[in-house]
Amino acid sequence: MTLPNPLKLRSLITSDTALSSASLATRIVVGRLRIEVRNNPGLIDAKVQELVTFARQNAFAADELVQL
Repeated sequence: MTLPNPLKLRSLITSDTALSSASLATRIVVGRLRIEVRNNPGLIDAKVQELVTFARQNAFAADELVQL
């Protein structure tokens, strides 16, 4: 399991990159984080950390996030 670069995760959260190749769990988490950051951009650092934690806890998600 390789953890994605936090800068890449920040970009993923703030973009509209398609998530169709990711699992449902990953799509739900990233989609929720995107909405939260869109509503409050000051939360970006906390949401990147939340996504890192999700990836650490779920090896499949870490692999998917590296590929996106």
